[in-house]
This record gives sequence, C-alpha cells and structure tokens, in this order.
Amino acid sequence: MKLFIFKKFKKINLKKHTENVDPYINIGTIIKDSRVKKNLSIEDLSFLSKIPISTILGIENNEKELIPPYPFTRSILLKLEECLSLEKFKLIKLIQKEYLPTNKRIKRNFTIPKIDLFNSWHGSFIYLFLIIISIFVLNSYYLNNRIIEFKFIEKTRS
Repeated sequence: MKLFIFKKFKKINLKKHTENVDPYINIGTIIKDSRVKKNLSIEDLSFLSKIPISTILGIENNEKELIPPYPFTRSILLKLEECLSLEKFKLIKLIQKEYLPTNKRIKRNFTIPKIDLFNSWHGSFIYLFLIIISIFVLNSYYLNNRIIEFKFIEKTRS
C-alpha cells in the first residue's frame, strides 16, 4: 500500500478564450434598438444630440470611415446614452481595452551622419551655434590680450 502525499495536478488554463469581436457592432445594435423603441429617426436623434447624421449612421452600421477616433467617440457615446436614456457608461463599458489607444512615444533617431548642414534646420542650428561659439572665443581671446603693439616700419633710402 503506497501513500501518495502529493498528487500531481494537471495545469488548467484559466485564461478565457477571447475573440477579437468588434465592440462597435454591439454598440451599434444597442443604439439602433433604443432609437427605434423611442420612435426617433436618425435625423431626430442628430437634432437632439447635436451629433452629425453621418456619425450616427457610422456607429449604427459599424462603418469605420465614419466613426471618429476614440476620444471623440467616447464623448459621442456619452451624449447618445443621455439622449436615448440608457444606463450611464453602458456603451463605453462595451469597448474593450484592446481598442483603447495607447500613448506610444515616437522615438526619434538623431545621429550625426543624418544631418545635412546646408539643407536642414538641424544643420542650420549647428552652424549658427558654431558661429556664436567662435565669436565668444575670439572675443575672450582679444579681451585677455590688451597689449596692442604698433610697429613703425621706416623706409630706408638707399
């Protein structure tokens, strides 16, 4: 009789299988259904919310060309929630984190060989900087040497 103190467990993958479903499909259907329930046309909703008809059509029909970027879409969705008497932040919660913008900083590569001294602002800036430095160096040199010598050259007559 063997006594097993430790049992071997199978690793269970707890990650949910998430498909990349476009959240604007659900948002569009919610907006369309609530607009129809309130007996509002797209023109009426546009007049109430002050949102262009093309933007409302774009959201309802999931046409990416007509939907503005995320910060604007968020305020539009908040306004539509207010006008259609929907639950606060209901539409915004549907947007997944994958669709939120990330602030990626653009790294600029600045290397010496890429500078064109005559045709770019980088080159002009460096050229101006060198001129100013040389003026200060020459000025300090001549201010430190206060002895000015004059030599008279006499012509000898022969």
